Order: sequence, then structure tokens, then C-alpha cells
Amino acid sequence: MTSMTAGRPAPPDLPATVADPGRIAGLAAEQRSGGLTAAALVDSCLRRIAEVEDRVMAFRQLAEAAARVEAASCDAEAEAGHWRGRLHGIPVAIKDVLDVAGMPTRAGSPTRADAPPAGADAWIVGALRAAGAIVLGKAHTTEFAFFERPPPTRNPHALDHTPGGSSSGPAAAVAAGMAPVAVGTQTAGSVSRPAAFCGIGAFKPSTLALPGYGMLPFAPSFDTPGLYGYRLADAVAVFQAIAPPYLAPAPATEAPDEVPVVVLDDPLHEEAEPEVARALAQAAGVLSANGHRILRLAPPVPLGRILDAHRTVMEYELARVHEGLQTAPLDDVALALREAISRGGWIEAAGYRQAQAEIAAARQQLAAALPPGAVLLLPPAPTPAPPGMATGDPRFIIPFTALGGPIASFNVDRSPAGLPLGVMLAGLPGSDLAFARTACRLADLVERPPGAV
Repeated sequence: MTSMTAGRPAPPDLPATVADPGRIAGLAAEQRSGGLTAAALVDSCLRRIAEVEDRVMAFRQLAEAAARVEAASCDAEAEAGHWRGRLHGIPVAIKDVLDVAGMPTRAGSPTRADAPPAGADAWIVGALRAAGAIVLGKAHTTEFAFFERPPPTRNPHALDHTPGGSSSGPAAAVAAGMAPVAVGTQTAGSVSRPAAFCGIGAFKPSTLALPGYGMLPFAPSFDTPGLYGYRLADAVAVFQAIAPPYLAPAPATEAPDEVPVVVLDDPLHEEAEPEVARALAQAAGVLSANGHRILRLAPPVPLGRILDAHRTVMEYELARVHEGLQTAPLDDVALALREAISRGGWIEAAGYRQAQAEIAAARQQLAAALPPGAVLLLPPAPTPAPPGMATGDPRFIIPFTALGGPIASFNVDRSPAGLPLGVMLAGLPGSDLAFARTACRLADLVERPPGAV
């Protein structure tokens, strides 16, 4: 087994359920050099799953046989000199709100216990396959990607703590070394928060940057697939491999030596616990010491107002997408989800449109307030991963999901209790490829993946 295969054992100061699954670029390069086969990489992931899945419980359903067949095909094509794409032979876990052909999409809900196998892949699954990725299986989600009815998935860093949600399984699979890549979705904070709690990297593109075909809807104005890797660069590498050609390209020139990094002064962030605030300040200090300009700015629209507008839009759409859940048996739908659908049903179209207009205005005001090329440096949650299975507080993330721009997440430290501490970078909508390049450059200075070498 090469050093690049999945599930590198954790250092002594990390739990055995944490492992580095390897760099995407390294795994791809080893295959092209002949030092690694797709079959060996898939076998490595499956062995790691067999070692820790009974404790982490990231997967709802494995596609072991299909993954082995696909790996053999990848290897045969490689021997013939044909490479499918930049992800040739790279295993990936898929959140169970995204369709995978031949597998049911159950979305963590008893109401979908008898869902038939999907007839086609979701767009993002098809794009990953076209780039050469191999689907390992479906990973757990909370019910319909809401924050209630969490799955059995545990945080690999502390099995009695939440991995976050709703993309619980995808994030835990990567943090546990079971897959080098995973796909989640974000409507509120469902990609970025699990990344922070599990100590890994994530990239949530701009809203609608990637097609949503084959994704079970929750609130279509915000529903967006996102990508996980052990480091931010890994998640970004996957995004770059599948980015549609219509996205605005990154500038051909190198990014400027000095990137304006904006830290927001907003009452919402005053609720961050000291260790979260310390991690953010530490990251800002390192960036400043490396020549990047740190600016403090009061947001032109308080983040609390954007939170309120997001909730109005989300619940209005939820009530109309999932109205039928109101008549499902009581035990089959979480009470909080029923209540959100009920609240959304009372929101009138005028209120919905007003909330959308408020978000659009806030987006324009923030863009006008930021210096050219600026990125926001943000805390992802008020606390590290809390104990218990409740998925944690999404309020720090929601305003930036609502504003619609790309969000990069990565780990920078550990709490005194040994839990991951992450930060986020956020950009303006439509800047995905340029923002991704800048975010990776900044992360190179401050990212500290747990136990990674």
C-alpha cells in the first residue's frame, strides 16, 4: 500500500477514528505515474470503512460491488492510455439527498423508506463520474436536509459530539479517512458547519453555480451542492474538475500580493465563544504577518436582518415544496419540520418577495462596501462541535448562504478539548474560480488539518 492511499492512521494525539484520506492531486498523480491503481485506492477506502464505520456511521448505503467494477474499468482505461478526467479513479461519497442511479434517495426520512432506486444521476454525480470519480455510496443526512432528526453519524474527533448537519455523513466520511472526496448540500449552513466541526475543508459554490438537477429540493432559492476534502485545496480541486464552462474564469494573472481580508463587526459574532474568537484572531494575525491587509467593517445590513429574510424565503419555499408532508403519519416527520412547513404556509407572496428584495439589496450594499478583490474572514459557528447529536447553531453561516456567494471552509486549530476549530472565507456571487484561487492561497498560510502531513 502506498503512502497516498486512504485512511492514513491518526497521530497519537488524535482518535483512531480520524484519518487523512490523502491529497486529491497526489492520488491522481500516483495513478498517472503507475504507483497506484484505482482498484487499490477503492480497496483502501473500503478497508477503512470496515475499520471505523461501526463507530462513525457515515454511510447509509455502500455501493461496494459497483465501485470495484468501476475501479477495474478505470484501471483498464488507464492501461490503454485513456484518462477520464482530473478525478480518474478518485472515490467519492454522496449525500443522500442527491440521486445516484440505481440507489434510492431516502433523504433521512421515514416517508421515503420505500423510495425506488433513482433512474439517473444528479447533475453533480454525473459530472463527477465524467471527471473519473468512483461513487462509494450514499452518506447520511438529516431529514430532508433540515436540522432536525439527525442521522446516527458521529463526529470522528469525538464520538459523543455532533458532526454537524445536514451533511453529517459526507463530512464524517472524509474526516474519518473513508473517502477523499464527499458531496454535501447547503440551504442554510449544511456544508460549512460540518466542515468546521469535523476539521476538514469544504467549498460551497455560489448559489446556482452548479445545476441542481437530481437534488431533492428543500428551498430552491438556496439549495446548493458543496464539496468536501481533507484540506480546502482538495475540495477546490474537485470543484475545478467539474466547474461548468459558463462560470466566469479566474484572471489569467496571479492574484495581487496583498489581499484585503475583511472581518465583520456585527453583534451576531459577539456570541462566539472565546476559543472560536481566538481561532479567528489567530488566522487574521497570520494573514496580516504575511502581508495581507486586515480590515474591520460593520456590515451595511445587520446580519440578523439577513437571517430573518432567509428564514422567510426558506420557509415559504419549503411549505410549497413539501406541503404533502403535513399529511404524513406523525412519527414519520419531525415536529420542527412540520412546524416550519406550517409557518411557511402562512407567509404570503408579498412577504416572500419582500424578503427576496431585502437579500438582493443587502448583497448589493455589501459588494459596494468591500474593497476590490476582498474576501470576508468569518467564524463558522459560535462553538466547536457541541456534545450530543443536535447539529449545532447555523446562524453564523446563514447570512452568507443567503447572499449567495462562494464559501471556503478549513481548519486552523484545535480547542483545549481537542475539537476542531475552523474559519470561513466568503466571496461575492459569481466570483467562484477567482475566489477559490485566492482562498487556497490564504489557506496555505493558516490551514492546519488535524494530523495531516
